[in-house]
Amino acid sequence: MRCSHLLALLLFCISSAHGTSAAAESNEQPAINTTESLPADHSEGAQHRRIVIAPSLISIPIAERLQSLRDREDNLTVWPEESAVGVNPREIFDRVDKAFETFSRDNDTKEAAAGEAADAAAQVTASLIEEPVSDPLDDALLLPHPEALDYVFLEARNAFSQGRLSDLEEILPLLSGHELSAYPELWRLILLLKQAPDDPAVNLEFERFLALHRNEYIAENALHEYLKIEAERLSAESFTKLYSQLVWNQDDPDLRAWNAIHRLQSAAGKKAREEELRAAKLLYRDSGSLAKESYQRLGDAIAREDRSWLWTRVVVLLQKSGGGKEIKRVLAELPRPELPASIRELHEILDRPNAWLRRQKKLERVPARLAVFASLRLSRTDPAAAARLAEAAVDPKAGSFWKSLVWSRIGFTAMSRLDPRALSWFARAGSDLSRMPYAVSSPEQLKAWRARAELRAGNWYSLSKAIDGMNEASRSEEVWTYWKGRSYAARGLNDLARTEYEKIANRITFYGKLSADALGRPYAFSHPPKEMPKASEIAQWGNNPSIRRAEVLYRMQLYREGHREWNWAMRGISPYESIALAAYARQERLVHRMINTSMKSGTELVVVEQRFPRPHAELIERVSRAQELPASWVYGLIRQESRFIPAVSSSVGARGLMQLMPGTASWTARQLGIEHYDEGRNLTELEMNLVLGSAYLHMLYADSGESFILATAAYNAGPRRARIWRNTLSDAMEAAVFIETIPYFETREYVKNVLANMQTYSMLTGEPIKNFTSFLGKVTPSLVEAKDLP
Repeated sequence: MRCSHLLALLLFCISSAHGTSAAAESNEQPAINTTESLPADHSEGAQHRRIVIAPSLISIPIAERLQSLRDREDNLTVWPEESAVGVNPREIFDRVDKAFETFSRDNDTKEAAAGEAADAAAQVTASLIEEPVSDPLDDALLLPHPEALDYVFLEARNAFSQGRLSDLEEILPLLSGHELSAYPELWRLILLLKQAPDDPAVNLEFERFLALHRNEYIAENALHEYLKIEAERLSAESFTKLYSQLVWNQDDPDLRAWNAIHRLQSAAGKKAREEELRAAKLLYRDSGSLAKESYQRLGDAIAREDRSWLWTRVVVLLQKSGGGKEIKRVLAELPRPELPASIRELHEILDRPNAWLRRQKKLERVPARLAVFASLRLSRTDPAAAARLAEAAVDPKAGSFWKSLVWSRIGFTAMSRLDPRALSWFARAGSDLSRMPYAVSSPEQLKAWRARAELRAGNWYSLSKAIDGMNEASRSEEVWTYWKGRSYAARGLNDLARTEYEKIANRITFYGKLSADALGRPYAFSHPPKEMPKASEIAQWGNNPSIRRAEVLYRMQLYREGHREWNWAMRGISPYESIALAAYARQERLVHRMINTSMKSGTELVVVEQRFPRPHAELIERVSRAQELPASWVYGLIRQESRFIPAVSSSVGARGLMQLMPGTASWTARQLGIEHYDEGRNLTELEMNLVLGSAYLHMLYADSGESFILATAAYNAGPRRARIWRNTLSDAMEAAVFIETIPYFETREYVKNVLANMQTYSMLTGEPIKNFTSFLGKVTPSLVEAKDLP
């Protein structure tokens, strides 16, 4: 029987890849074309297919790249695919002045930083070509050679993601002996189940698959996917039984919603139904996924049990989205007498709140419930307008709970914009939010931002009271433990302050370091076990099936899937065992896993070399010196950005070791005069990414007045946002306060982590930051004109 076109193509790739394996064994770099295809099959219904073999799977050592330059007659005529950094250093020197001539004409001082960055990039490029770096961990950041079936597996994955069931079934026999053969088998079952969710045969196949792979991560994955597809069709008893078997995925938003629906519908007895109804309302209130169908169904199920909750549902939705189809759909379910105004007027408030407000000639005449509705809608986009309405119509007419809710939402939005009026608006909120707990979306978030408003204003007693109002889980977080201690110390209650600092001073974290400073103690550093793991204890991890599968996935750059397999192997391990597994990761040059695995040992056992590695030390330090940046800062940033994975990409498109956005990288390359820069090929190159990232960081550092805090924030959130946050200052502000009140959660945590990493790395690089608090210092208002940086 003639082999299909796709199967023949894959077999061709396998035979080609086997040839490259021999080359790899003889220490020669395998030459793999970026595309291979067979002649088109002109038979009826056949389609010409092409398999793309990503060149990024092929690792070329730095020394080999540089040697190729020396072998040329003119080693300064550099081809981008062969050079260490894809640039011609002589060309950069010739072009730097020209590249910045127009850019600098308007304001020489303003653009000096960019010029310096270009010069430094050229110099380090030339030095790398003339004197290549050699480091014991050189290969730790390079990708391993692919194996023959890797290409077949990746094609199977593509077929699954594109819903090509017949192609996937053709590929399956080729992967029968592969370490990851269960994955395409599961993908086939998922596609079959989506096509025929009621087919008993497919459901039976799923049951057999789960039984065959019991206690493996693939079974957890399979059960998770099965429940997402079949949640609505399963009986409450069947769903609950299967859901209880999940180890990791019970917090999946969709499954949590369906679990609440099934439990609510199957609860027996009045007391049980009341308990499930309370749990369902809290889940709905705190979810960030209310527009998803599963939460629409949950909301409808709650409403069938408690019709009086419908208005509360509208209030929750207003806090979550501020408008949209879901609020309008729910409003249509409310009896007309229960609405505060006509459907038409409510829709206008949702769609055009400011236009509606301008039409109100006398705000004091707006009915209380309508004023609450409109104020909540306005609070998300125009807190000042919401405040005018609330003062005129909510305060005089609405109850204390509604006043607290409206003013808390106004204060929250204002504080997220660092509006100085936020504190006074929070002050008007009072403390009656607990009266209607199901109507307050994310109450702990509101309390945290109220505390930040007090912190930014320096109101230490009020800050302490705000922290006391949080629940126990929030109060025990590092951030509020430290600021509770500071609030005590500011009032002279030093013993109470010391008690708070003692709780976290032994941690290698941002607030752990600040607490150590407050106590006058050395920073937490390395606390290894009395005896490090033996070779046999390390080597045994190579026999763990999940670890083996993870390594194969990493070889194919499937990091997310690899992390799940690796973490599955870590379930329930002791701190000592995590150090042994981290040592195995180091042995296998999996730097990213070494860091994360070692962190599982907690605060009592710390092997600092595992948590804060320095692969390619000489290269990174040379690039850092060229840009006059502390190597500890560059290390700290890379550790946070990519965990030293050169080829990793973020969900928003940032790529490479220093996680540069493609647009920013291209802009920086142009400013540096890099003529042959190619985003698709060069951005994730180790050296190119380091040169571009460090040069851009240098520009941000100069643009921020040499502030590590502002430059780090700008690297994550962009220089425009960092400038906006800085421009809210009228006086110098303690850096820790400035950082804690950064409006973006991701950037706030990023800055803390990078700077804490920097301090730890400074102790490893021989230039220690001796006092972290003094190093952070203060953030001052900007005194110079903003520069045009991406």
